[in-house]
Amino acid sequence: MLRNDLYKPWFLEDKRWGFEIISGEYQDVVIEISKLEFANEEADNFQIEYHVINKPSLLTDEDVKGDLFKSTFELIVNDIVKEAIETLDENNRNDDTKESSS
Repeated sequence: MLRNDLYKPWFLEDKRWGFEIISGEYQDVVIEISKLEFANEEADNFQIEYHVINKPSLLTDEDVKGDLFKSTFELIVNDIVKEAIETLDENNRNDDTKESSS
């Protein structure tokens, strides 16, 4: 997991969330995710709507639209989704209170 090494997620109220990049070329960039949905049956194909809440003055708008930023963004989003799926799987296993048959 890249959480707390590359990025920190944040949550505000029940509906607003995103992440702050805490290391690397895009350190201090803050993103808000407004929509994250699976585009189809494939687990790694997402529809994402987001906006940049904060970026350091040294970075241009073009910097946060370039291929390197897109790769960093995708890496973080994939990490977030992977962690969410693992947590969901873990919770589903722990919620199964049926006693195994002998």
